Amino acid sequence: MYRVFWADSIADEVIERYGRQEVVVKCAASPSGGKHIGNLNDILRGYFISESLKSMGVKTRHVHTSDDRDPLRKIPERMPDRDGKWHVLSEEELKRLNKYVGIPYVHVPDPFGCCSSWAEHFNNVWLDGARALGVRVEDYSNDALYREGRFEPPMRTILSDIPLAREVISKFQKNTPEDYIPFNPICENCGRITAKATAVDLESWSVDYVCEDKSLAGEFEVPGCGHRGTTSLNNGKLPWRFEWPSQWQIFDVKMEPFGKDHYEGSWPSGQEISRVILKRQPPVYTVYEFFLINGAKMSTRHGNVYITQDMLEIMEPEVFLYFYSLNPMKQKNLDVRNINFIVDAFDRFERIYYKEAETPDAEERELAERVYPMLKVDHRKVRIPYTFAAMVSVSRNDEHILRTLKKTGHLPHDATRQQELDALARVYKAGNWAHKYGPEEYNIEIKEKLEVPPDIDPAEKEALAELAGYVEARHSEEETQYEIFEIAKRRGIKPAKLFKTAYMLLLRKPRGPKLGPFLLALDTEFVAKRLRLEA
Repeated sequence: MYRVFWADSIADEVIERYGRQEVVVKCAASPSGGKHIGNLNDILRGYFISESLKSMGVKTRHVHTSDDRDPLRKIPERMPDRDGKWHVLSEEELKRLNKYVGIPYVHVPDPFGCCSSWAEHFNNVWLDGARALGVRVEDYSNDALYREGRFEPPMRTILSDIPLAREVISKFQKNTPEDYIPFNPICENCGRITAKATAVDLESWSVDYVCEDKSLAGEFEVPGCGHRGTTSLNNGKLPWRFEWPSQWQIFDVKMEPFGKDHYEGSWPSGQEISRVILKRQPPVYTVYEFFLINGAKMSTRHGNVYITQDMLEIMEPEVFLYFYSLNPMKQKNLDVRNINFIVDAFDRFERIYYKEAETPDAEERELAERVYPMLKVDHRKVRIPYTFAAMVSVSRNDEHILRTLKKTGHLPHDATRQQELDALARVYKAGNWAHKYGPEEYNIEIKEKLEVPPDIDPAEKEALAELAGYVEARHSEEETQYEIFEIAKRRGIKPAKLFKTAYMLLLRKPRGPKLGPFLLALDTEFVAKRLRLEA
């Protein structure tokens, strides 16, 4: 059956396979540092699928695993603190942390000292971002699952027939050694996962190992300490290709979304391990496309990595959540400089839901009716047009801002305090965008002191005074923009010259936002005085 919302199609597939029994939707993340908004797809795609299943009468659990027993591979040059604010590491900090490479995240100290470990810190930052969007998951630590023995059943199955495990994995992993054992012990001497398993005893639940040099992810070289020993099978971990299908067994996972990298990498081996070794059907899955930031892949090295907290400084949670409701199979480019287009699209989407905007597309209305209730909007908010809000933000005075919004009709004159707070929130976020990422015409600051351009002539002074009167008369944005051209024509002035002079008076810059709306976005008394050249 055709569905207008992609998550409903996946929910149909889940129900077709499993009926209406409880469904576990799983996602995961390695707490390697500030997890960027591309990684957030795992949680949010799962969220929408879970919500869709619930609406169809299916009980769901949304499970998240923190892969915190994974080894630290590389120290990021910048990382977010507990509040989601970025911190660039000094050479001394990088050197101090570098000694922990190869050690499980859960055993690495928190770089900021606020949590019990590196793993806890970055998992908290990650899930704080999801919670800020209204999305909550059941969070499980892989390290705790190993310590509690939750991995023991799949581990026993995998390690009871090592030749079979070796045969299966060799189909997907090049150069699998003849003595390969699918288990990575933690060296009891140096604490690193560089140890190589040499023998396994399932009766005593122990593993013999030697700590030798190891390449992590094929690019990060970690030296071993040479120690030989025997340790418990709880003191180590399965390799990722075995760990992932083991998690499906532990939680009885029936649905998991993941990115194209997994689909082309560990998903084929995960299916085979699940079917051939663990004797269970892999879950229903969906693959999402990566999305670009400003036309490029996110990279810490290139400084274009953003976490959820960064995005919530410039847009409301429901707007950001709306972005992830869009078709996951279409590659998207999140151009931060043009974030206003996403906000505008959400505002229209919301108006369609409330039947305040017409659309000739019946599917668009059906989609709005289906998805909008999932966006966690707790009350109807006043939505100030985003670029106008960015212009209003230059005032930096809440009373002036509210007076301007009421004067221009963007806020009711009898607005409730909640409406005023909602309007101010949009203004603050648009202002953050303008100053951090926005185009030059919105990254502006009103000059407190009047400086009259030396080349201004009497005709321009008269034109500016006439424009001041027109602004005081409170016309619309379109009317004001049109009248600027008419005033210039009547005074025999080139419109470009009049625009430039007005911008110089206000911003001390020759260009700025569209002048008509900008004049109305500022305090009327201030604009009139400035255009009349009154200090």
